[in-house]
Amino acid sequence: MTSFAWTLRYEALMAARRRTVWVTVLPLALLTLLLSATSPTITAHSDAAARTGAAAVLVNTFCTLGIGIALADRLRHALDARGMPELLTATQSAPLVRTTGTLVGPLLTALGPVAVLYLLYAGTVSALSGTPAPLGSGVAALLFAVLPAAAFATALGGLLGVLMPVAVARGLLVVIWLWACHFPPSFSPVPTATGTLLSPLGGYPLVAWAHAPAVWASREGTGALRPEADSTTALLNLAFVVTATLICHVLGHLVTRIRRHGAS
Repeated sequence: MTSFAWTLRYEALMAARRRTVWVTVLPLALLTLLLSATSPTITAHSDAAARTGAAAVLVNTFCTLGIGIALADRLRHALDARGMPELLTATQSAPLVRTTGTLVGPLLTALGPVAVLYLLYAGTVSALSGTPAPLGSGVAALLFAVLPAAAFATALGGLLGVLMPVAVARGLLVVIWLWACHFPPSFSPVPTATGTLLSPLGGYPLVAWAHAPAVWASREGTGALRPEADSTTALLNLAFVVTATLICHVLGHLVTRIRRHGAS
C-alpha cells in the first residue's frame, strides 16, 4: 500500500503539472456547466432529478472525452521516465499495485474539477427545487457513470498513445468515443455501440439510478444488446465498462514494458 500511495501521489502531481490537462479539461467542464444550465434538452425536464441525470450525459460527452484526450500521452511519457518512476519500480510491491496507481492518480487529478463543478450544479438544482433528489442523482451519476467512463477513456487513450503517435491517438479516440456514445442506430450506417450495454456513455446506470430520461439508455434502438434500463442491465453495462478499462490498462502497460525492454 505504501508503494501504491507514493505512485498515486507522484502520478497525480505529474498530471497536475501538465498544462495539457487544464487547457483541455477545464474549458470543457465550463462548457458542460453552461449547457446544463441553459440547454432546453436539460432544462425542459420538469423533474429536477432528471435534469441532473441528463446533465451527466453532457459530462460524459465532453469532459470524459477531454480527460481521455489530455491523458493520452500518459504511458508514452513513462517510456522516457527517470528518477521516481524507476525508484517505484524497484520496490518490492506487486506490479499491479504500481500500475493501478499510474491510472488512478492522473484520473483523479483530471476528474477532480469536473466532479466539483458537476456536484455544484447538482447542489444548486437541489436548492432551487427544494428537494435533495437532484444531489442524490448527481452523486449516483458521478460514481456509477462518470467515474467508470472517465477511467475507460483514460485507459483507452493511454493504450492508443503507446501504439501510435499521440496526435493520431487523440483523433482516433474522438472517433471511437462518438461511435460508441453518440451514433444511434437511426443515424449510423454501420453497427454502433451507442445505446447498447457496451457503450461507455453510462446510459443504463444513469437511467436506472440517476433518473436520466429513458432515451439515454437504448437510444430508441432494439435488440438483445439494447434492453430496457433497470438495475440488472445497469450492472451489466457497468461491468463491461470496468472490464474494458482493465483490459486497456493492462495492455497499455504490457506494450510500455515491452518497448522499454526493447530500448534498453
